[in-house]
Amino acid sequence: MIRFYILLFMITAFILLACAVYIGTQHKIKNSKLSIAIIQLFVVAIITCLGYTYAIATHNIRQAEYGYIIYFAGIDWILISFLFYARQYTKIWQETYASPVFTTTIAAFDNISLFTNMKWHHAFWLDIKHLNHNEWFYSFHLNDYYYVHLVFCYIMVAMIMVIFLKKTILTSGFHRSRYSSVLIMFLGIIFLNVLYLFFDFPVDVSICFYAVGAVFVGYYSLLYNPKTFVEYMLTTITERMDCALISFDENDNCIYSNQFANRMFSPTGDKRVYEERFRKWKEGRDANSISNTSFNELYNLNGDEYRYDVHFNKIYDKRGYYCGCYFSFYDVTGDFIAYEEEKYRSSHDSLTGALNREAFFEEVRELLHKNVGVEYIMVCCNIKGFKLVNDIFGQEEADNLLIRCADTIREKIQPGSTFARLEADRFAVLMPKRRYTEELFMTGMNKVSNYLSNAHYRMVILVGVYDIFDREAPVISMVDGAFLAIDSIKDSFKNSIAYYGDMLRHEYLTEQKIIAEFEEALQTGQFAMFLQPVVNMDKKVVIAEALVRWIHPDRGIIAPASFVPLLEKTGYIYKLDIYIWEQAVKRIAYWTSFGETDLSLSVNISVKDFYYIDLYETLVGLVEKYRIDPKRLKLEITESVFMNEKERQIEILNSLKSYGFLIEIDDFGSGYSSLNMLKEVPADILKMDMAFLSMDRNAKKGRKIVNTIISLAKALDMLVIIEGVETLEQVEYLTGTGADYLQGYYFDRPLPVKRFEELYLK
Repeated sequence: MIRFYILLFMITAFILLACAVYIGTQHKIKNSKLSIAIIQLFVVAIITCLGYTYAIATHNIRQAEYGYIIYFAGIDWILISFLFYARQYTKIWQETYASPVFTTTIAAFDNISLFTNMKWHHAFWLDIKHLNHNEWFYSFHLNDYYYVHLVFCYIMVAMIMVIFLKKTILTSGFHRSRYSSVLIMFLGIIFLNVLYLFFDFPVDVSICFYAVGAVFVGYYSLLYNPKTFVEYMLTTITERMDCALISFDENDNCIYSNQFANRMFSPTGDKRVYEERFRKWKEGRDANSISNTSFNELYNLNGDEYRYDVHFNKIYDKRGYYCGCYFSFYDVTGDFIAYEEEKYRSSHDSLTGALNREAFFEEVRELLHKNVGVEYIMVCCNIKGFKLVNDIFGQEEADNLLIRCADTIREKIQPGSTFARLEADRFAVLMPKRRYTEELFMTGMNKVSNYLSNAHYRMVILVGVYDIFDREAPVISMVDGAFLAIDSIKDSFKNSIAYYGDMLRHEYLTEQKIIAEFEEALQTGQFAMFLQPVVNMDKKVVIAEALVRWIHPDRGIIAPASFVPLLEKTGYIYKLDIYIWEQAVKRIAYWTSFGETDLSLSVNISVKDFYYIDLYETLVGLVEKYRIDPKRLKLEITESVFMNEKERQIEILNSLKSYGFLIEIDDFGSGYSSLNMLKEVPADILKMDMAFLSMDRNAKKGRKIVNTIISLAKALDMLVIIEGVETLEQVEYLTGTGADYLQGYYFDRPLPVKRFEELYLK
């Protein structure tokens, strides 16, 4: 009998070892805290089992006593390990109640006491009992300390029971078996152990059930998932998903539809509705060749339109046989609406709802491409002096005016047309030529004009019409043509509509040619610096103004009036200015190397230079590169520089003046000069045109104004240059006015640099 139990206990130890190895080698679970706790429990159980097996197998009562000590001590560690496992498994009392350090410390003292039993026998002692004449077993007798050991063990048993009972009560019905099964198994082993201790059984049969316990613990802790729970979870998840799910078997019978799908297609849950939809969907498709696919569909549900992303998938078994399929419908209506709104915002003007520039150009290209047989015209309009509308009536009224303008255009155009607000007050319309009439547009525009017009202000809307003769031309060219027509009447008080004709076309093509040739001309040195002398009252040349001429290889010398305004309008002027500035600085450096240190050059600064480049860095960089005195490079600015962002421009000029440049105000008095500008602008030189002294009936007043301005400039410590001097009479008059310098054709016209140097430099 004893031999049978020895074999049974060895098998138990082997099963425990196999379970520990299995758990330790499964990559999905081997690194979790729970798996580590279980392996630790199994290892302690193996040692306890082997200790007890040795105790009942040996014929030496002294050695048997050692085996029993290992067995009793092992019970401590089995319970401690089981308590640790219970906490990890149930997630109860993980941070409180009998910390591992506390229980481990008590167990250590208990083990030491048990091992001293070899000498004192204060816990137990053994004797031999015979079952028959061939078989015997060790019977142990308990002393007082063993009951202390039992109290410690049963306290841990009670804690383990409380943990599992609490978890069993608190968890859902699906999971109770996971905890109740382990608890029942544990209590069964404890019950058998109690029988062994107190009823003098030959062997502790509870050890045989360690193997059963190991299987229970491993399976229920790491592998078990209640089938009903999995089904419940899958059903709950699919029912609560924010998408519709519809499943079909291999015969196209609907076997499942979640609540979302029923709300969409079949409120009664009638599966035939889905089967009919599936049949229609398969019509016209090779359904057998489709395995997985996605598409987008619109559905009208209860009068509302919804957009869904639909995914179709087939399901196959392990052998590759078709089992069924399912559809999933994801409501993307909100995303689609948000996308459409964002698309609308990116393609439309937020104020008027008209197309913006980019979207208009794209739609124009599309209309011209689609409707090859239709003749189109481009009609553009803008409000004359719109900035004054802002100033006089305020931002809100100006916005209302733009909205009215857009609404009027929207009312007048018909299908096949499109329009946009390009920027500010500039609108453009593409429409079939056969539908255009002057009356159509002018009636609407006059209606808009009357919105803010009153006795003190008359608003005018200018209209330009471009007949599209080349459909492949860039859309911007068509728009530019219409606005070029508007530019031709912007100073007229009689006309408010103009057509892009042959003359404008010739002018436009000429401008386009100039722009096309500009970059190459700049790179190949076709632009030349000319110098016009500026003399003092002793007729000595002390300054020269740097001007530009285009020496074209085919057309000869092109005057600045033919290209400078165009470069100003297109923004290319800054490139030409930088080129001339560098030519001027290089010439000053060249003169300095020959000992000429008195002659200065003045260069023109365009308003565009303030925006397209870092003006300060560019000019200072040139001066430092060629090592010249900045006072010898005078900077000419016109009053138009201060029309916008005056404070910013003045700040830049102050920086340049601080560095050492001299600032000239050019054409003073020709625009809308104010005395306030003289106060704020850090100018050193005032330059006036001889237009004030023209020989007309107001010449006398003009002379008084010139004298007054010169006196004012002197009072402000400014030098004065009078330009446009052409006659001896003008020279004689100006000599007595206090002016410092004179410039004009009387002294010399602008000259090539070499010719200037031959005449005025030694």
